[in-house]
Amino acid sequence: MAPVNDLAMGGAEPLYLSAAFILEEGLSIDLLARIAESMGKAAEAAGIEIVTGDTKVVEKGKGRWRLHQHHGHRPSAARHPSLRANARPGDLVLLSGYLGDHGITILSERQDIGFEAPIESDSAALHTLVRDMLDASPAIRCMRDPTRGGLSSAINEIAVLAKVGVELNEPAIPVREVVRGACELLGFDPLYVATKAS
Repeated sequence: MAPVNDLAMGGAEPLYLSAAFILEEGLSIDLLARIAESMGKAAEAAGIEIVTGDTKVVEKGKGRWRLHQHHGHRPSAARHPSLRANARPGDLVLLSGYLGDHGITILSERQDIGFEAPIESDSAALHTLVRDMLDASPAIRCMRDPTRGGLSSAINEIAVLAKVGVELNEPAIPVREVVRGACELLGFDPLYVATKAS
């Protein structure tokens, strides 16, 4: 749902997705069916249609399967022409959830690392939340989905674009203990771990 959230952070309403698969020769058809079914359920839950797609097959050993999503959208209303570089001194940074759940979940699955307490990805389509927020508070000036590079990278991007400084109160930033522990074990800073729902 990353393309959906990228659009939502700009105040646009996503309507359609296209899906392009790059598959390694010999990929299990059952795995491909599970992926396609999961994509369909996620799109339906988000109220978005997958309208087209493409598939390429590469030789065995030349790459794992990949999925590229592209998107269409309805433009944002005129009162939200830009939500990228509008931060101003005195603004507050608000988070919609805990940091790092998504990144640590993906890492633990890929590397087969088990943790005593369960960690689940917070991956979710945020466009309906964003729409409700903008309807309730037209004063919102800037939004980010901190998937790539986590909260710190998103905040740095906001600061550079708006030419402002941002002060974070680190003890007030919500990070689950299991995520904090995993980050300490693996040498990561939770502020730079991919997060989906903040």
